[in-house]
Amino acid sequence: MNIEAILAPVDFSPNSLRIVDFAASLISGTGEIYLLHVIDSDFVARLSEAGFSDAEAATARLRQIAEQRFKEILQDEKERASRLNTMIVVGKPFAEILRVAADLDFDMIVLGIRGRRQGDIEELLFGSTAEKVIRGAGIPVVCVPDPWQEVT
Repeated sequence: MNIEAILAPVDFSPNSLRIVDFAASLISGTGEIYLLHVIDSDFVARLSEAGFSDAEAATARLRQIAEQRFKEILQDEKERASRLNTMIVVGKPFAEILRVAADLDFDMIVLGIRGRRQGDIEELLFGSTAEKVIRGAGIPVVCVPDPWQEVT
């Protein structure tokens, strides 16, 4: 299988950053990895409703933080930096991952998962981001589990 372009969504958690190595092991010699960070519009709305910040300022600050984190990743990944691309979008994470994957014609999506979590009613009822991406993707999806998360 000749994989030229992988979409790798990251939330900057340690497990989501592990997928860079995994994705690099899958791509061809000329392939590229596109790191995607989605600023969660629902989270921004909750911040705004709670009075922490207006939505525009919160989005701008979260974008600034994501840009800085991507800059750090590219500095740490000097050997692969030329094969890494970064994108930041705003929306619902699963929907944006699926939209970007379809719009830019990727060969595969590689994303980190955290294993089972307790107490999140929305996840219980509607599934995790990874589950929604798996259900909606028209391309192969590889999920990389968090080695430190105990699955019960």
